[in-house]
Amino acid sequence: MKIDILKRKESIIITAIEILYEAGINGMTTKEIAKRQNISEPAIYRHFNGKKEIIKEIFKRYSIYDEVIKNTILDNGIEGKEAIKYFCKAYAEYYQNYPEITTVMFSFDIFKYEKESNEEMKIIIKNRYDLLEEFVLRAIEKKEIPFNKDPKVITDSIFGVLWSTTFLWRLENCSFDVKERIIQAIDNIINF
Repeated sequence: MKIDILKRKESIIITAIEILYEAGINGMTTKEIAKRQNISEPAIYRHFNGKKEIIKEIFKRYSIYDEVIKNTILDNGIEGKEAIKYFCKAYAEYYQNYPEITTVMFSFDIFKYEKESNEEMKIIIKNRYDLLEEFVLRAIEKKEIPFNKDPKVITDSIFGVLWSTTFLWRLENCSFDVKERIIQAIDNIINF
């Protein structure tokens, strides 16, 4: 019974992300989720208190691999440029394999107007940024990146490539290999 409840909750979240991808935040209603799940709308409320809680779960899904990526890099002793490359490659692969999740990045109406969602997104993005900056600082310490470059500027550039290339990829209906394009751009930044 418990497994069925977890499967249903997971299924609802996946459906909500798909709807968000297709129709935006206004199209992601409990009614539409229920319709696609082939269940009643009250059945959604057995699992979630409402749309806000579903959005909170979507944020969790969006950041699900953050710790995995961080731990893989740290546990395997990946440092310097290689840590930066791994970080970028891991996110690019995640986005390429699950384009629907990138909707969270670009759905400003989800987190801009609702304080709790706004704070949650800020934490997710700040944690990712800080981790990347840590890898940039280590690469500078190892003299793999010229130390006369500002670590914030390098981090901004790398983070910007991840964000903007993913955005362009989405605008072009995922028509190019986002992972390859991101890795090439990152190589240009850190090998300049």
